[in-house]
Amino acid sequence: MVSRTSLRVSRLLPRGLLLSALTALVAACATPAPPPVYNPPPVYTPPPVEEPVERPEPEPETPQRPSHTGLTPAHLEGRELTRAALLLPFSSDNEGARSEALRLLNAAQLALFQGGDDTIVLIPKDTGGTESGARSAARAAITDGADIILGPLFGTAAVAAGEVAREYNIPVIAFSTDAEAAGNGVYLLSFPPDIEVARLVEYVSRQGASRFAYLGPSGRYGEAVSTALRDAARLNGADVVGEEHYSGGVEAMTSAAGRLARMGRTNLGAMEAYQRQARGGWTPSANAPFQAVILPEGGIRLRTLAPLLPYHDVDPLVVKFLGTGLWNDPETVREPALRGGWFAGPDPEARARFNSAYADAWGDQPSRIASHAYDAVLLTLFLARDPDGITRENIENPDGFYGADGLFRFNASGNVERGLAIFEVQPSGIATIDPAPREFELTGS
Repeated sequence: MVSRTSLRVSRLLPRGLLLSALTALVAACATPAPPPVYNPPPVYTPPPVEEPVERPEPEPETPQRPSHTGLTPAHLEGRELTRAALLLPFSSDNEGARSEALRLLNAAQLALFQGGDDTIVLIPKDTGGTESGARSAARAAITDGADIILGPLFGTAAVAAGEVAREYNIPVIAFSTDAEAAGNGVYLLSFPPDIEVARLVEYVSRQGASRFAYLGPSGRYGEAVSTALRDAARLNGADVVGEEHYSGGVEAMTSAAGRLARMGRTNLGAMEAYQRQARGGWTPSANAPFQAVILPEGGIRLRTLAPLLPYHDVDPLVVKFLGTGLWNDPETVREPALRGGWFAGPDPEARARFNSAYADAWGDQPSRIASHAYDAVLLTLFLARDPDGITRENIENPDGFYGADGLFRFNASGNVERGLAIFEVQPSGIATIDPAPREFELTGS
């Protein structure tokens, strides 16, 4: 926590004065002494036996941080500082991870510069992209006096760093999408697929759809999307009526698409398709076995998967093709089968401002997740200005915060909630069809 001036109150206890009185001696009588009087021996009364009193075990104390004041640049000596450690895989064996770490660092420095607050010290630490490296980096950050840890990037590293930081009651704002890493002071500032799917299914359900299907990869990401689809459908009174998973390339995709199409052929005839297109909008077909299908792929794999459904008579003019944030790529519009498809993503206006500022500062475009470090530093700046400093209560502010990807907030479980827009793939590009909210609805109000 930020070192704050503490008020010490000394209590002066009044001194009592003990008065001693001496008794006068009685003169001895001159008459003969009376016979001695027999005094029986005193009766011994044992002291009462006290029942043992159970005392609660003392609660474990939070370990004390190192006694020194923390890493302090020479030009900031004597000032009250907030130290934010940035844990990233700068020396990872994976070239992509190293490249991503540099972009995240660039974004963090951009936020620090734009924030204009020279009482924030950013302390980069290398995790090496490993669990043990993250643990060591977290301990080094605490030694340097970190008040908050930003990062790491990967789920196992976030868990390791969180275990260390928790000993000192230091919050962690990690960039992982692994929900298992969240909680107990670890917050995930990322784009987990469940919030994208929840926003998308809610919007599609409002258009009248009640039957959904899944066609996508096996593995952790695919399973996360299919689970989120079932959960979101249930919350909106809808059903997931078909699921097909695949593992592999074109052959596996083709087989899975064929299996799903056998229950969902929707070639309702050229006339109906023409009429739907002429109306300029999509309405769920009462005749279609499933009215919307989610395809959680991106890049060339998405452009390979999407046309397999029309090939098997699943008409995208009848069945709405849906996607995740992986669709948020200009290359998506190159595939005709995806035109008219919908997906959820961050506020485009906020994102465009961040992209422009990053390009002006560093001469290239940011990665999709570079904004996480930018928002984490802005959040640190905001919290440091609060009289209570960086606390879990302030991090979990139900009003949320506004950053490079728009509106976001953290819940008590450590997961992020976001205000997302709905986009449509059109021949001329990707267009917003339902804007991102600018404020959260507060529950219980």
